[in-house]
Parts: sequence; C-alpha cells; structure tokens
Amino acid sequence: MKFSGEYRHSIDDKNRLAIPSKILEKIDKEKEGKGFIITHGLNGCLFLYTSRKWQEVEAEMMKIDIKNEKDLRYQRATFASMVEIPECDQQGRIVIPPRMKEFAKLEKKVVIIGILDRIEIWSEKSWEKYISGG
Repeated sequence: MKFSGEYRHSIDDKNRLAIPSKILEKIDKEKEGKGFIITHGLNGCLFLYTSRKWQEVEAEMMKIDIKNEKDLRYQRATFASMVEIPECDQQGRIVIPPRMKEFAKLEKKVVIIGILDRIEIWSEKSWEKYISGG
C-alpha cells in the first residue's frame, strides 16, 4: 500500500474531514484494519496511519535510543499526541480531534497528502508556505 497525491478538502463545522476516495481505495481493510491513528506530524502537519502501519511505527519507536534527546523528544511528542480513530463514517469522513486541529492550525480548507505509507493533513496556508520554501 502506497499513498500519493495532493487533495484539497474542507473540514465541516463538526470537525469532519473526508478522506479522498483514491486514498481509501488503496486500503485493504482486512490487512490494514478499519481505523486510523492520528498524531502530530513534522512541520506543523498531522500524520494519519492505518492501524497496521501504526503497529510498525510503534515497533520502530521501540528501537529509539532514549539517550538521544532529539529522538526521545520525537518519540514523546508522537505518543503523547496519538489518538485512535475507529473508522471512517459512510461518507469516508473522520473526525479531527480539536487538539489536533489546533496543533496543525487547521481551518476550513485543508490539504491531504499521500506520502508512501502515511497520509499527511495540512492547513492550506501552511502547505502553501511549506512548498514555496517559506
């Protein structure tokens, strides 16, 4: 399973965000699970993983040398912010937790990016600034 592409969507008043159908089509729910794990990402975005991929992330995080302050900081931030999202609703939407929305400065317009084994969720303003080098 490899995700790719850039998709522009909106968050509704109930903090629901539709995951693009091109992304959802690539997820084998039997292998990957029905839900997602969402965490703070890098550069002010959110990382969204399938349940199975999250198990791989956890295994990699177990290998981190906690004496390395940078790695320890990343491990703490990732696990402290982690929220399980049981599954999409019938319209392919997930609810973005308020603290995640605040962290990523998400407003109405967002950009969803497929990056190999994860999905990133960016505020439109942050994404435009990031890709322009600003």
